[in-house]
Amino acid sequence: MSETSTRYVDRAPGDLLTAEDWNTLQDKIHDDIRSTAQTAADAVTHVHSADDSTHLEGKGLDALTEEITKRVLDEVRGRTGYQQLFLVLKNDEPQVVEHGLGTPPLVDLYRLEYFEVVSREDDETRDAWATFYLHHSEERRIRVTGENNERRSVDIQPPDGPEMGIPFADMLTRYGVEYTDTSTLDDLETEFWKAFFRAPNEQFNDDQYTHSPWFERCCKEQQTVRKLKANGDWNDIVFQVRPRKSVNFETSTVLAGGGKDGGDATITLHPHPTSVFVQHLDNNRLALWYLGVTPADTADEIAARDYIGGTRYDREQKLMVLLKV
Repeated sequence: MSETSTRYVDRAPGDLLTAEDWNTLQDKIHDDIRSTAQTAADAVTHVHSADDSTHLEGKGLDALTEEITKRVLDEVRGRTGYQQLFLVLKNDEPQVVEHGLGTPPLVDLYRLEYFEVVSREDDETRDAWATFYLHHSEERRIRVTGENNERRSVDIQPPDGPEMGIPFADMLTRYGVEYTDTSTLDDLETEFWKAFFRAPNEQFNDDQYTHSPWFERCCKEQQTVRKLKANGDWNDIVFQVRPRKSVNFETSTVLAGGGKDGGDATITLHPHPTSVFVQHLDNNRLALWYLGVTPADTADEIAARDYIGGTRYDREQKLMVLLKV
């Protein structure tokens, strides 16, 4: 990058960082990194893992630029006072969050939804209700044998909504998991979960994170990043999580199908998340309280409660917490 101190976006202390500023910042960082990477590549006469000077450490210029840009932008997010936390609140147990931001941040809360998946681990394929799930983007619906030995399909992506999932490569970058083209998917998954559940995030129960049959097969075969890229699969591996909140939403009764004789039934819907209180303790700490019982309003929530266990489901509130100053 340039050795001068010219700012990408010139702003004074206290000014807002707009969406336009952020887009400009990303573009200029990307262009600067690409220019520097090209200069470095031009100066190379021989690289062991490549036959030309447009590759460094086995990565082409475009891939190298993209990876460095992601790392820089993640660092920028952290330094601009943005934090994303995944926590498990227990009923009536205050939880202190040490954010270290130096001023009370804006706090936004999202309930982490349980969703049905097909898990393949320890040579067993089964349906499960998870909070975090690793799978291939083409695994939108997976067949599984249920308890009564009946084959059925599980929708990994909502059939009536937009598809969800964060590229696994982006999550590795976000949580500082380093890898090379010779790294195996099996090892990467292990290191990712270690990094993901490290403080300030919390460790979730091991029945709340899993992976798909396709992912398991790749782990068993010890497939490397290089092979996954060659097969066109690397960028299609996604991390799925479903944070949701209600806005201006009071407890209400609505009509739904499934009533007697094919008619409508009424169900009560509660806000998401429910009964969570936030208190700023000082400039570097805040506390979260969860009071009440986690509602199970819909058929999916009732099924998840049966899977998790009523006592644990009722007294836990799983949250994505966003902090911003």
